[in-house]
Amino acid sequence: MENLTKDMIQSKLKRGEDFHFRKYGPSQEFDEELILLLNELSDHYGKNDFGSVFYTIVKDLILNGFKANFKRVFFLENALEIESPSDYELGVRMYKSFILSGKSKTYTDIAAGKNFYVDTLITHNNNEMKVVVTNNHKLTLAEMQKIKNSLLHAQNYNDIMEYYIERGDSSEGEGIGIALCVILLKGENIPTQNFKITSNNKET
Repeated sequence: MENLTKDMIQSKLKRGEDFHFRKYGPSQEFDEELILLLNELSDHYGKNDFGSVFYTIVKDLILNGFKANFKRVFFLENALEIESPSDYELGVRMYKSFILSGKSKTYTDIAAGKNFYVDTLITHNNNEMKVVVTNNHKLTLAEMQKIKNSLLHAQNYNDIMEYYIERGDSSEGEGIGIALCVILLKGENIPTQNFKITSNNKET
């Protein structure tokens, strides 16, 4: 698909058109496209200083989607059952080491082959800018509990370093990212009730 240019973005904004992306892994090209889009979107609705915060939040959600998909590829390759508590605990430790080795970068093509995608839908009007990030897997009970804990406790913090020191999860990185999103929204005086994570049998 053709990359968005500034002129293309501005034209779609004027027509009130939505923006939709389907990706299988991170890339510099997509990062640059996303930065440009979110800055233009923020400026279009008079939120000139919101672009960088907007990008940080959206990118973190997309990266969490990629990581969740890559984790499932890893579990499949290592014959681990992600719904099994014992396999999950072992697999998460193994996966963390795998990520630190830098090898997870090779998983984009595998995820694409398995159709493990992350969709990003951005809708907008004069009343709201709405971003929905979806991957095509349900959360496990362990994942959902970690997310709920992060959402709950992040409400009590205004500084991400303070949160990390007191509540950083050493097993996986999702909790820090989610807390960062909540803290950034609070800093912009945006109700954190607008930030939701849900999961069903088909997607998150």
